[in-house]
Amino acid sequence: MVSNQLQISMDYPKEPEELRTALTDSYKKIANVMNTKVGGLYNPTEVATYKLLAASSPLQPNRNVYRKTLDLVALNGGNIGAGAVVAFPHGISSVTNTLIIYASCTSTSSVFFTVVYPNVFLDATLVHFTNPLAVTLSQCIAICEITKN
Repeated sequence: MVSNQLQISMDYPKEPEELRTALTDSYKKIANVMNTKVGGLYNPTEVATYKLLAASSPLQPNRNVYRKTLDLVALNGGNIGAGAVVAFPHGISSVTNTLIIYASCTSTSSVFFTVVYPNVFLDATLVHFTNPLAVTLSQCIAICEITKN
């Protein structure tokens, strides 16, 4: 089983050469765990997720995945009406692929839901959103995970 969890305690040998080997192994485990953790930041700035998109051929390198979170209610200047269609600049340059785009929504009447394509999507410059329900949204956060040039 592959795990990206670290032991909470470790006993190290007293002999210098064995200690060196144990410390090297510990460092490798720490680096592996840190390099396989998914970044959990949902900031309004573009951040690295520390995910890698596998290359389509052995000659191409894996691609880094980035996340940008957009507060669509703030960009709208207030609540998003029932059935409204809105679009705002996303500020992401050089997008080559989208991995996942979704919006987490809360209505003024405490209805909580998530939407995906075709109700939320990106083009080269804009994020497009359609409120699919007959409720006004007081919160709508779009999460976009993308690869870039």
